[in-house]
Amino acid sequence: MGNGAGTAGHTALAAWLSLLLVIPCFFLAFLVGEGLVGLLGYPVGTSTRPPLWAGALSTGLALLAFAIPLWPTWHYGRRTRAAGVRTAMLPFVVVVVLVAGFTILNVVPMGQ
Repeated sequence: MGNGAGTAGHTALAAWLSLLLVIPCFFLAFLVGEGLVGLLGYPVGTSTRPPLWAGALSTGLALLAFAIPLWPTWHYGRRTRAAGVRTAMLPFVVVVVLVAGFTILNVVPMGQ
């Protein structure tokens, strides 16, 4: 048996590849956010705004959809960190920054 270096390399690669989930999750969040408002019967893409509850519901679900990559990057990052790789949590930090930016860009306009 080996020293576990292959396992650390595999989990590190999995953590970095988990970042690719941000792309489909962005589109999923867009579909959930805009689609739910439309399904609730409010116009999408016009100057009229839906009620706060509808906007909050659709925004919250869109944020959850965009945050999906947090779990695999955290999971594989922790496993890689346990194997002794110091930079193992960097993919998780990148996703946290992206999710925080997405959250700010979507929540701040709701208050205006």
